[in-house]
Amino acid sequence: MNLKQLSLASMLSLTLATGAAGTLALSALAAADPAPTPIIITVTDVSLAASVQATLDGDKELSDDNIAVSARDGWVVLLGSVRSESERSRAIQDAKSVPGVTKVDDNMTVNEASY
Repeated sequence: MNLKQLSLASMLSLTLATGAAGTLALSALAAADPAPTPIIITVTDVSLAASVQATLDGDKELSDDNIAVSARDGWVVLLGSVRSESERSRAIQDAKSVPGVTKVDDNMTVNEASY
């Protein structure tokens, strides 16, 4: 399973788990912290991440299966690898073009040699 498939599978699982209520509290496991702070993920976050992922997937100028997306409260994070700086810029612009996106964090790496 590649990075994008894992991201989409996670989003689908969260969507199914949250149901109509729209939120799911996940507790982070940390041995040093007996009372971890819950992470709240909403259906809106999952939907936004899926919309950004679909936009990236639809852009034929981007390499396949190498960018994963997560979202929280309009803030989108792009993770993975791209072939060039121009592909990185294009992915960021694609993400910013999706309605509901308020901020984009770029955690992508450029790996020209691996393509």
